[in-house]
Amino acid sequence: MNYVDEEKIGVLGVCGGGGYAANAAMTERRFKAVVTVVGANYGRLLREGDYTADAAIKTLEGIAKQRTAQARGADPAITVYRPNSQEDRKAAGMNDIDIIEAVDYYQTPRAQHPNSPNHLRVDSLDKAMAFDAFHLADLLLTQPLHVVVGDKVGAFGSYRDGFELFDKAASKQKSIQVVTEASHYDLYDGKEATGKALEQIVPFFNKHLV
Repeated sequence: MNYVDEEKIGVLGVCGGGGYAANAAMTERRFKAVVTVVGANYGRLLREGDYTADAAIKTLEGIAKQRTAQARGADPAITVYRPNSQEDRKAAGMNDIDIIEAVDYYQTPRAQHPNSPNHLRVDSLDKAMAFDAFHLADLLLTQPLHVVVGDKVGAFGSYRDGFELFDKAASKQKSIQVVTEASHYDLYDGKEATGKALEQIVPFFNKHLV
């Protein structure tokens, strides 16, 4: 496309997309600058599971049994990414801020969509569990990098992941922005939080792409 200047392409990802953006930039050298907003390492999140020491192995063993059952005629096992309602969340005893706000974001008109029914095949998780979005960032992620996190820390771990990526990246020009009074989901669509984030994101891209 003639209107694209391949020397001025930036990439920005939010949540899991932040992890994917950083990972993609390691091998896609046309990305000249990288921004992650509450970027999460999806594989790390899956591996931690219920935070028991052998959570990842237990999950993988369960997937293996499910695949055997399906090979013998059983229906695929379907789970959910998050509770379908705040009532379901409370009944499950899930009270972390990231879970509360995930339900409020995805299961309400705020962001609900008929093509996102909150269904997940259990036997599809094994490949994602072996994925590390930040693997080789210390060697291959050299583009200018700006990391945005919120200071209201929740179970999804984007605050921790943001600092891990910042510390690990080989980028010589990198910065991290902690948006005060902002949760993970405030930085999706909260007017005040996203406004604060943009105060540094826009100048960052202007500096490295314009």
